[in-house]
Amino acid sequence: MHSHLPAIQAPTRPKALKPGDTIAIISPAGATPCNTSQDGPDAFEQGHDLLKAAGFKVKLMPNAKNKRLYLAGTDAERLADLHAAFQDPDIDGILCARGGYGCMRLLPQLDFELVHQNPKVMIGFSDVTALLLPFYQKSGLIGFYGPMLTSNLIHGEPYSQAELLKLIGGDCQTPYTVPNRDDYHPFRPGMAEGRLIGGNLSLLAALCGTPWQPETAGHILFIEDWKEKYYSLDRQFEQLKLAGLFEGITGLLLCDFSEIEPEPEQSLTDFLKGLTDFVKVPTGYGFSVGHGEQTATLPIGGMARFNADTGILSLLESPVTL
Repeated sequence: MHSHLPAIQAPTRPKALKPGDTIAIISPAGATPCNTSQDGPDAFEQGHDLLKAAGFKVKLMPNAKNKRLYLAGTDAERLADLHAAFQDPDIDGILCARGGYGCMRLLPQLDFELVHQNPKVMIGFSDVTALLLPFYQKSGLIGFYGPMLTSNLIHGEPYSQAELLKLIGGDCQTPYTVPNRDDYHPFRPGMAEGRLIGGNLSLLAALCGTPWQPETAGHILFIEDWKEKYYSLDRQFEQLKLAGLFEGITGLLLCDFSEIEPEPEQSLTDFLKGLTDFVKVPTGYGFSVGHGEQTATLPIGGMARFNADTGILSLLESPVTL
């Protein structure tokens, strides 16, 4: 079902998740590997135990552990779990098991009206960028760019878990300063305000030229990625530039760029500064959001203020309703 809902002007804040609430686990993209020490066969159990310890009930959706080549089951199976999680009144929030690849394959069949009518906390990052952005702009849902069940929710420091639980639980006094564990580098000074939009660079580039290309004007754009080479970063930033994603933004925050293959001629900081020199709004690099072991959680569609001089990012309103 391809929805032609207009971009939502007033985002919907989902209901906060409290102890006793039920969180559904879905795998809308890749299958969780079972042959590494990190994502071992007990990765789901580790995530389940962590959520249970936080007071939540956990519902593993029927296809969450499926595997079909590099995908967590067929498109129809992954889509069925996603739609069912939004539709089921006994499910209060939705957490993706992992990223990988596959979310874009679901876009043409997504029921945006279903999401619009049943707003819930939805959490994921990386490939889930391709769901969170359309949900925000087509259904009005504020989503959460944060740690996932079998990845850095269980492998990160307690920082990742604590920041997620604070945001989805509505436990932040606003303005709330998102704590940063990375070294920050100011590129262009100034203060920016706007709703947050962004995510993984590879997915932002992949959405360019599609009906789900994000409308970024008036927003603070945040970008992260990992395991890339300089030339691929260059190509993808150029794609975003040519597609107009930097036009009209109020600020630019380059977050965690981990495991980037180094080039001896130029540091990654200087390289990223050169790639974004054309952006004439407050800009900085170095913020713990993304694929690193520690990740904060950012609300896509949440109102924020970014001080590019100091690297302080503040949420100006709670992203959830109590």
